[in-house]
Amino acid sequence: MNAIISISRRSFIIGAASTAGGLSLGFNVPFIKPALAETAETAPEINAWVVIRPDDTVVIRIARSEMGQGTLTGLAQLVAEELNCDWSKVTTEYPSPAQNLARDRVWGNFSTGGSRGIRESQEYVRIGGAVAREMLIAAAAAEWGVPASECTARMGMVTHAASDRATFYGQLAAAAARMTPPANVTLKDPKDWTIAGKPLPRLDTADKLNGSQVYGVDLKLPNMINAAIRACPYFGGKVESFDAAAVAGMPGVRTVVQVDETAVAVVADTWWRAKTALDALPIVWDEGPNRQVTSASIA
Repeated sequence: MNAIISISRRSFIIGAASTAGGLSLGFNVPFIKPALAETAETAPEINAWVVIRPDDTVVIRIARSEMGQGTLTGLAQLVAEELNCDWSKVTTEYPSPAQNLARDRVWGNFSTGGSRGIRESQEYVRIGGAVAREMLIAAAAAEWGVPASECTARMGMVTHAASDRATFYGQLAAAAARMTPPANVTLKDPKDWTIAGKPLPRLDTADKLNGSQVYGVDLKLPNMINAAIRACPYFGGKVESFDAAAVAGMPGVRTVVQVDETAVAVVADTWWRAKTALDALPIVWDEGPNRQVTSASIA
């Protein structure tokens, strides 16, 4: 065996996090970008979930990862439904876990797994949209000097039918951001939904097609290194040996480490180089007794 170091899986993750500036959860890493700071400078934040730009673009913040099931679009639909905005003007952005912590976890749970993104957060994201809607209505009512109860919000506009006045959300956003959020809001009955639950085009498709989507493997931070890890393909199996020298000369490779008794990782200057070297790394597994387990043997 040519192991340079032997460390635990937990230590490996924490150590890699320290090298990368304290970021250890891969599914959150891609979301760290200055989007929120840029948005705050150019458009009012109605609440943590909704930012509305002067051109009526509605930015909905998503605190769950898009893992392929449509979570990003689904959560945006739920917020937009209660906001009564124009879906064609909706876009999204991710807050970071650091921003969530700094703001007393205003976005709640960032965990994404087992299709829980919508099931576990659907109620409070809908409340975020409904609260923003009521603040926009309140801003319009104050501007017109009429009761908020006489105003309605629909398709990104607030209307006062009695005086035949209407104004777009983008014109109300700055004033709405200064309004006191209502303590209680009424959520729509699902039978009245026109956006949520409807088969609308996904919001993440274009970015994935044109290459602008940032994935975990794309993230780069100063002095950051990456690791690709492979565990024994059979539960209970162990690493018998590996030949670190076989990949030591490959581009970008820093080291090869054993992780616990069950896995091996290649550390390199980019994730792709780490993965390429790991694919080329000769590993001999002690596959253990579960090598023989099949569906039939379990049955």
